[in-house]
Amino acid sequence: MRIPDKQAVFFELDGVLVERAQLDDNGEVPWLPGAKDALTHVDPRIFSIFIATAREDIAMGRMRERDFKKFCERFLAECELLGVTIRKIYSCPYHPKGKARFRKESVFRKPAPGLFKIAQQEFDLNLARCWKIGHRTTDILAGQRAGVGTILVATGDGGRDGTFYVEPHRYARHVRDAVAQIQEFELALRC
Repeated sequence: MRIPDKQAVFFELDGVLVERAQLDDNGEVPWLPGAKDALTHVDPRIFSIFIATAREDIAMGRMRERDFKKFCERFLAECELLGVTIRKIYSCPYHPKGKARFRKESVFRKPAPGLFKIAQQEFDLNLARCWKIGHRTTDILAGQRAGVGTILVATGDGGRDGTFYVEPHRYARHVRDAVAQIQEFELALRC
């Protein structure tokens, strides 16, 4: 059996790349400082870029699913203008305490590793050679359950959500620092 060699970086949206996954009043993506630069520094020859995000706001009725889709369209268009290819946005709008059709458990809701496992199947990824950059303990625990390297950024919740006690593999001040750490790690492996 062949071990896949494809690598990826999975980013959370809120608190890592953007302030929130909603367009501003002027229809713009509310990027966090350094996020665009971070995305352009992920080497596409080595890593595919994915978004892996839980959408509790949709489940609880604080955001409409169509508004999130609109945000994603604009986000992807802006990434394309940067020359950055996002292979896929994986999201889970379900929660056991959600409203209406969004009220259910799901293997794709973090901290379950389902979002990573589906990406592994669809894109033939070697999860042991992938990374998750997140800002909440659920991001880190989901990544660890999937067997990917984890980096907790100090932006957004910065791990202060208190949902789980979990230690990431690495800490970073912000997403640009996280990407730089991944680059350093990869360089050290190749030397």
